[in-house]
Amino acid sequence: MANTRKRKKINKRVVRKSPDPLSKLDVFMITKHEIYKAAKKAGFSNEVAWFFMQEPNALPDWIANDKPDAIIPNIPTPDEDDD
Repeated sequence: MANTRKRKKINKRVVRKSPDPLSKLDVFMITKHEIYKAAKKAGFSNEVAWFFMQEPNALPDWIANDKPDAIIPNIPTPDEDDD
């Protein structure tokens, strides 16, 4: 008698490669695009959204800061046990 059952196809594992890290230019352009989309979603006109995207002074400090290595500072907490 012939074997009538079909063989199961064995799925080979797919090796997933991690994507290349984003360059500074990639991050810059993604930020600009997100600013434009957020302004449009908030109801601003095309001209105002374009202004927000182009004008660095219109952005908050935590997005476009003057110091490239600056981070948001930690708020010092008072000592609990000074006794």
